[in-house]
Amino acid sequence: MTVAEYGEARRSLFKRTLGAVFAVIFLTWIGLMARELIDIGWLQSRNGQAENQLWAHLTRAQVRDKLDAPPAIAAALADLDQLRHTEWKHKGHRTPLSLVQVWHQGHLLAQLGPTLKDRRAPPREDLFASDDRWLYAEANAPEQELIIRRWQERPGDWHFSLTGLSYYARPLLYGLPLVMLPVWLLFRRGFGPLRRIGQQIAQRSAKDLSPLPASPYVELAPVVNSVNALMARLQQRLEREREFLLDAAHELKTPLAVIQLNAEALQPRGAEASDRRVGASARLNEGVKRATHTVHQLLALARSGGDQEDVDLVEHDLVALARDRIVLAAELAHQRGIEVELHGAEECWLRLHRESLGSLIDNLVDNAVKYSPAGSQVQVRIEAKAGRVRLSVIDQGPGIPEHLHQKVFERFFRLPGHEQAGSGLGLSIVERAAAQHGATVRLGPGLDGRGLGVSIEFPRLP
Repeated sequence: MTVAEYGEARRSLFKRTLGAVFAVIFLTWIGLMARELIDIGWLQSRNGQAENQLWAHLTRAQVRDKLDAPPAIAAALADLDQLRHTEWKHKGHRTPLSLVQVWHQGHLLAQLGPTLKDRRAPPREDLFASDDRWLYAEANAPEQELIIRRWQERPGDWHFSLTGLSYYARPLLYGLPLVMLPVWLLFRRGFGPLRRIGQQIAQRSAKDLSPLPASPYVELAPVVNSVNALMARLQQRLEREREFLLDAAHELKTPLAVIQLNAEALQPRGAEASDRRVGASARLNEGVKRATHTVHQLLALARSGGDQEDVDLVEHDLVALARDRIVLAAELAHQRGIEVELHGAEECWLRLHRESLGSLIDNLVDNAVKYSPAGSQVQVRIEAKAGRVRLSVIDQGPGIPEHLHQKVFERFFRLPGHEQAGSGLGLSIVERAAAQHGATVRLGPGLDGRGLGVSIEFPRLP
């Protein structure tokens, strides 16, 4: 895939992870180097001085009986040096350079070393102390006026030289290329399933919302499951919108046809033109009202069709909102002689979406007034208890048979035998608006056991 196909992404998880591995290798090498240098600079110097002192005392013990035979002293020094070489050989390390001097009564009787003087400058024989290159030790036998002076190279200074540093850097420089290729191949293979998932999604058409194959990898399974859940929600949303458009188009055909036919009938045709025009005008007006009401209901249904997370819930007084919406239905209620009462506390604050909940109250009150007999009563009740709020609209109308309680929430469904005009969208709008607030809708009996009671129970959201 090209860079353009990845959008504005410029960073690579593959390179980031690979770089992290190399960073860990490099930091580990730095840590080991630091430990090695500390070990060389302090621990080995201390051990080297202890060894130097030990060999000085061994030399004194070997030569104190041979002071009258210098050749025997030289042989003893050679034997000790050979023994020291054997010891370091068994250790697997190079034998440190050393200089041994045997002094008797102020005269130098014998001396051994250092050999390979090209490796470092020899010690200062007039400096009877350790310096930055040599460790100094001395063993005395005062009763014999015997002094053993011994210098041994200080361990570690070679490690700090250019040659020593290159010795430590070579494993890193030679090893990184050898490590890089297999690590790169392993990471490329490890990231393969992720690339394949991306390719599967990219190759799909906009209409293909089928789920991705399940991933056997623990790290990728949450991604695949989340994508599949998202596509399932999108599929459901698209199906709802498709059904909505089909149903809306179907429902709008009838009033629009009425408008069209009656518009043609309004044209004068002979002596009966005046009477026909009056009837056609009335039917045209009714058709226009029905079309307008249906369009308003469709818009309300569309606004209430989102899920709860699609709307912002703001703190509002539910009692004040209900009072405002009841006022809008007052004219129709007055025409039918229906009394609409509001029962509840002075205020009830609740997190809600004002527009969708206002549409919910409008539909419940409008249906209650429309289907109730003249001179009856409609009650709107708001109750708050046990951490929940209940909004109820109760009338004295014909009610809804219990076996149709679920059916009436379907769009465009109308109860058989009802003569009142309507679109069949009212309770569908109520159900969707309630879902936006996490509320539940229940149907029950109306006032005095007759009519219909619709209850919306809201949780008090934090």
